[in-house]
Amino acid sequence: MRPTPSRRPGTGSHGTVAGPPVVTFTSDFGSGSPLVAAMKGVVLAGCPHAVLVDVSHEVPRFDVFAGAFMLFAGTRHFTAGSVHLVVVDPGVGSARRRLALRAGGLYYVGPDNGLFSIVIEEVGLQKAVELAPRSGGAPTFEGRDVFAPAAAALAAGVPLESLGHPTDPPQMLDHKPRVLWIDGFGNLVTNLKPPVRRMRIHNHDITASAGTYAEARPNEPFVYVGSMGYLEVGIREARADRFLGARAGMAIELM
Repeated sequence: MRPTPSRRPGTGSHGTVAGPPVVTFTSDFGSGSPLVAAMKGVVLAGCPHAVLVDVSHEVPRFDVFAGAFMLFAGTRHFTAGSVHLVVVDPGVGSARRRLALRAGGLYYVGPDNGLFSIVIEEVGLQKAVELAPRSGGAPTFEGRDVFAPAAAALAAGVPLESLGHPTDPPQMLDHKPRVLWIDGFGNLVTNLKPPVRRMRIHNHDITASAGTYAEARPNEPFVYVGSMGYLEVGIREARADRFLGARAGMAIELM
């Protein structure tokens, strides 16, 4: 039997989304962490028919830049009304805001530390509300006690506006050229977009470019446009990070 469409304000035709609601999870907790299961348990308690999807729990520890990219890369193809919970939170328990927002027709929940920057830059911000700390919650695990209940409520069709009071746009990350993330093949994902083609990373000049790996010369770092539209640095059938001695967060000089 086909599930009854869930109603959410401002999503799809007449505010409806076909199929069960979807909630994704992105964190730096590590695969197999019981913290991930705890957040999922809270979401399912509040929205039992939700479909849960892991984007990644291997964001480098405390790396908000990598988390921002992985959140954008992992959620951009989900349909309107889907909910995306993200926790990469070196400032947990501090005065930084706790946010729920709508961007590009999708909902996002997490700490206000720059994690939503790339999503907002790419699709635009529609509305943001500030969530209140939960009475009796653990200040060291707001992923479970603040963000997961908010994600469950959104998935269940609760209007965003009822979860908190309207607030200013989220904090944005700086635009200094840098390596955002290193993928499993050792390719360097940068925060740069075309037409930049020449750069220096860790005292290595990268001047070659190619459209695909097959076009690149062996053993030579080259710049290419990745599938998300950002410039990446790779080496054909080798790891660019090891060759260049690069790591996530490393500064890039433009040539």
